[in-house]
Amino acid sequence: MSFDGVFIRHLCRELESTVKGARINRVSCIDRMTFILELSRGENLLLSLGGEGAHFRLIRADYTPSGMTFPFLSALRKHIEAGIIKDFRQIENDRIVVFEVEKAGYLGYWENFRLIAEMFGRNANLILTAADGIVIDCLRKTYVLNDNDKRVMVPKAPYQIPAADTPRVNPFTTDEVFAQNSYQGVSNLCFGEIAYRRDLKFLAGPTTPVMIQTENKTRFYCLDLTHLSGERRYFPDLSTLLEEYFLTVRKQNIHNTEQKILDNYLKKEKSRAQNKLKKQREEYAAAHDNLSLKETGELLAANLHLVKPGAAAVMVRDYNRDEDREIPLDPRLSPAENMEAIFARYKKAKRAITFLETQIKATEAEIRYLETLEEQIALAGAGGLREIIAELGLSREKAAARKSARPQYLVYRDPAGNTIMVGRNNLQNNYLTHQVARKDDYFFHVKGAPGSHTILRAVELTPDAITLAAMVAAYHSKNRHSANVAVDYTLLRHVKKVPGTKGSFVTYTNHKTVFVTPDWEYIKSRTT
Repeated sequence: MSFDGVFIRHLCRELESTVKGARINRVSCIDRMTFILELSRGENLLLSLGGEGAHFRLIRADYTPSGMTFPFLSALRKHIEAGIIKDFRQIENDRIVVFEVEKAGYLGYWENFRLIAEMFGRNANLILTAADGIVIDCLRKTYVLNDNDKRVMVPKAPYQIPAADTPRVNPFTTDEVFAQNSYQGVSNLCFGEIAYRRDLKFLAGPTTPVMIQTENKTRFYCLDLTHLSGERRYFPDLSTLLEEYFLTVRKQNIHNTEQKILDNYLKKEKSRAQNKLKKQREEYAAAHDNLSLKETGELLAANLHLVKPGAAAVMVRDYNRDEDREIPLDPRLSPAENMEAIFARYKKAKRAITFLETQIKATEAEIRYLETLEEQIALAGAGGLREIIAELGLSREKAAARKSARPQYLVYRDPAGNTIMVGRNNLQNNYLTHQVARKDDYFFHVKGAPGSHTILRAVELTPDAITLAAMVAAYHSKNRHSANVAVDYTLLRHVKKVPGTKGSFVTYTNHKTVFVTPDWEYIKSRTT
């Protein structure tokens, strides 16, 4: 793995000034294997102990804390939350990092704790100990000795640094280049560079965060790996590199909890609505076929005298089609009762068609609503996801608290003094269009596709202002990756909410259409 002892050494050096001396304001988690230390200096330190992705880094992207609680998280909150990180160090060149935390106890006495992160891939662990090294709690517990971990790891046991299967040499304490990888904390990726250079001095050189795209794999490291060929991307620091790799390349979504809630909900609801629509259309087709029963009933009424009691069918002449037709009958019914039954089925079909037409439109509108939510989730940050959850009634927050919170829509301003406001979900769209916007503001929306409500409050409606607002509307829509996107705009007074519908669907009149190609760099260069 790229996240080896050498990488950790460079990362610790990079984060030392940020982590040392910082107060841990809060300990939260994204899931049972991913923890966040919210630091007093405005930074958030992520500790991920999951599988091959075990690592730590400063986190810059929006994240959504989980509402879950479990014993180990409770222990962290009890012992290190509100504590000061007095020291932050790596054990030799191993994949072990120790946080020394000092915290005032209930009686005002200072207590010391150690948070030990062992970044051993699938065997990664997070251990909380007292100052004397006795384990208070740990993420992964080991009750018996085994080949992978020759130590017992449970509360009240003394913490022991895991012993290596074979002796390893710290590469920062020797100049000797070995033929085999006998170095402590050196991955095979790093050893390949050592063997290529036949030198160890570069390991202590300046940090060069790089991602290398080879023919079949994306690799990252803290130093440039000259033995690998491929497309290179350099990053300003290691945390940015790690965030890009794990969020983009590995696609580990940091909105984990809320994202899963919404994904599962939409998957279930969309499947239910699509199955419902399929059945409704089948019933509509069957009802439409039964409209022909009116003609059958009239034909039977004209030939009722030909029906014999107990007959299962009767053959009659259809003069309209100039052919003989067989009409199936229920032998248990009299001829008149058969005729009435046929007319009754016709009337039922007629009523069903009217009812099903309304229901099919409602189900189609529900599917459009769910598709709109999918687009909004794709563009949402952490706060936006919470608003969508609140809209769907999936939140555990009290209704009064949800009602008092104002939706946080996006705001752009251009040098001419114009303001462009963008709603990223239905709550924001409705709030922006029907409460914030004025009658003389302009409403922009991408034509014929899900997208954000975009409001232009213009000092003067110039072609440049229209183009910029249209481009913002197109960028925050399903067509953001398309070219020549059609965007409608009109005065807000011509915009009306569609009554009785979910979401933020509106109708508008007196509109004009402009065509733009969404360009984020163009938007950034002309707004603040």
